[in-house]
Amino acid sequence: MELNRRRYLTTLGTTASAIALAGCSGDDGGDFEEGSGGDNGNNNDGNSGGDTTSGGSGGDGSSNDIELLSHEMVREDEGGPAESVKVEGEAENVSGGELSYAEVEVKFYEGDTLAESFLDNINGWSAGETWGFEVQYPGIGEDAAAITDYEIRAGTSL
Repeated sequence: MELNRRRYLTTLGTTASAIALAGCSGDDGGDFEEGSGGDNGNNNDGNSGGDTTSGGSGGDGSSNDIELLSHEMVREDEGGPAESVKVEGEAENVSGGELSYAEVEVKFYEGDTLAESFLDNINGWSAGETWGFEVQYPGIGEDAAAITDYEIRAGTSL
């Protein structure tokens, strides 16, 4: 009886996780734009995923709500055993109204291979406000050192 209960709870937890992740992978955001892992500098190239006037996608309209102002890959303890990597940046709510939920998603790459995808989010974001986001790669040391590039997008998917 206890074994069946554990199996049920495990299945229930796995299903809940899959549903939560599926909700985060919606298409309600802008297109991904490339970051730059090599120069460790600001990549504000005017092709913001949230601003259709600068080349982003129109999508279902939610990509018009957020403008990525800047973003860069930041390394800490570079070359050390606790090396870490994250993407920091700033976005603006250009929707004209409050956004109940918004997110910035970052895909981290080892060369041409996708390593992981993570996000940062904000709730109750007022019109015209800027948001300083930070998306941390979970690996440290050699795992973090292997990250060479990233792609980023902003959206309102839930």
